[in-house]
Amino acid sequence: MSIHNKAIDVGNAISHYTVIVVDDEQNILQSFKRCFRREAFQIVCAGSGAEGLKLIAETPHVAVIISDQQMPGMNGTEFLARSRELAPDAIRVLLTGYSDNESTVAAMNKGGATHYIVKQKPWEDAELLQTVQECVWDFHQIMKDRRHQEVINQKNAELRELLSQLARQNSELERLASTDALTGLTNRRRFLESLENERSRIERYGGALSLIMFDIDHFKKVNDTWGHAVGDAVLREIARAALQCLRKADIAARYGGEEFVILLPETELPGAALIASRLRHLVADTVIAQEQGPSLSVTLSVGVATLGPDESGEDLLNRADQAMYQAKNNGRNRVELSNNGDLMT
Repeated sequence: MSIHNKAIDVGNAISHYTVIVVDDEQNILQSFKRCFRREAFQIVCAGSGAEGLKLIAETPHVAVIISDQQMPGMNGTEFLARSRELAPDAIRVLLTGYSDNESTVAAMNKGGATHYIVKQKPWEDAELLQTVQECVWDFHQIMKDRRHQEVINQKNAELRELLSQLARQNSELERLASTDALTGLTNRRRFLESLENERSRIERYGGALSLIMFDIDHFKKVNDTWGHAVGDAVLREIARAALQCLRKADIAARYGGEEFVILLPETELPGAALIASRLRHLVADTVIAQEQGPSLSVTLSVGVATLGPDESGEDLLNRADQAMYQAKNNGRNRVELSNNGDLMT
């Protein structure tokens, strides 16, 4: 970019900015107007602090506020301090005499002034021009940096929202990947993972682990008589009943077809048998209404087993399965227990 074009870009960037000068001496105000008549930014003058505050309130894009310290009614320190409420981002400059150090410090501390210009006669136009130009440019950089920061904040907010959406979507995908679509229970794959995790935990730290496996008695007859839609409704009702019997740490899953399993961490055989009995009674007492046709009830055959020493998760599943089939062979609608390989009613 050429120097000429760069100068045009800078001029365009600051052309909408305004510099407000407040002084009760008209010759000072005229000096400012004369000095800055060729600048891209606007110069607006006021003869008092009250008039200056009114101008600030009415003027957009106030970049620099220049105030004399010694003014009747409202001195420069008070005026600059009050101007901060109207134009908090503007650069503040104090006009002061050589020996007015106390007023300069007060204006910087109380009024927020960051620069000062020594009043002198005649004015050194080049020095005055340079000081104000630097202030305007500082303000421009502050606004530019703020706009950039706002863009960054907006992009960061959008990124956080995208990451949040992605996390929710991943969580939902994970839930779907581990959930049986019909019943809402854990699916077989995730159940087997949980079983192995619990078995590994017990192998490392000790503890108890029990498993309940149950099957809906004569479920094929339900499908053959009433259709698969009613069969699906029965499966969902059984899932709801199973969830009612669980504690927070327990995991219920649809194992396949009309077979279900429940994993019971930190539970010995008597406690597991109690939960299995509660579930069997709950299902037997449940009346499942149909939109068309009479209401129906089903029963469960339930097998219960507790993990033995040096036993795998598959061993535990097989023993619970054997106990469940023993319940079927013994008349259905009952609970059978497997105690280290021995079946007991």
